[in-house]
Amino acid sequence: MGTSTPYPNGQTLVSSALTVSQMNALLQSLTCAMIGLPLPTTGMPDGYSRVRVDWPEEGQPFTVTPKQDGCFIACVPHDVDYTRVRNRTLSGAGTELSPLTETWTYTRGWRVAWTAYGPNAEDNLRAIRSAMFMDYFNDQLNLSNLFPLPDPSEVTYLPETFNAQWWPRADFAVIMYENVTETIQDGAVTSVEVKVYDGSPEDPVADITVNI
Repeated sequence: MGTSTPYPNGQTLVSSALTVSQMNALLQSLTCAMIGLPLPTTGMPDGYSRVRVDWPEEGQPFTVTPKQDGCFIACVPHDVDYTRVRNRTLSGAGTELSPLTETWTYTRGWRVAWTAYGPNAEDNLRAIRSAMFMDYFNDQLNLSNLFPLPDPSEVTYLPETFNAQWWPRADFAVIMYENVTETIQDGAVTSVEVKVYDGSPEDPVADITVNI
């Protein structure tokens, strides 16, 4: 996971920061496991039909009837004070054989929100909330450098009216911190040109190139 961004000066920034798409894919799979739904497998109904990602290209997601269970996930960057603090270290000698590498580490915030519909909406989100305290799911998130804060709020049950019907609905959200590492290599100095002038700036008396 992560991204690589080339720059016009030849440098390339390599970042471990997760994209929104990567976050959605990770949380979609984990959510299926948290509420006991099967992951996509040949010959089996997959849980993705009941656990979906918000804001698809086809339009706003929704369930078919108030009696159908469905869960939607929204992963968005969350502003936290830690994002403004970055640790910077340098390594390498700054030569052609050992280029200078800058490494930045910082903490990024995410807000992961679940909206569930259907007769089991509140129970499904309660199961997700309980899973946030389980070592197994925390270990799975830690593999992607994600660390949920251990103080999630309670599930909110808030039925929604739609097409003159009341739809059972529940909401739940968690703040997660992501440990991000970014590296970039600075250009190496391979030689230095030294010119010595005596009077005329256009006529050096000495021109020496020193290879490093």
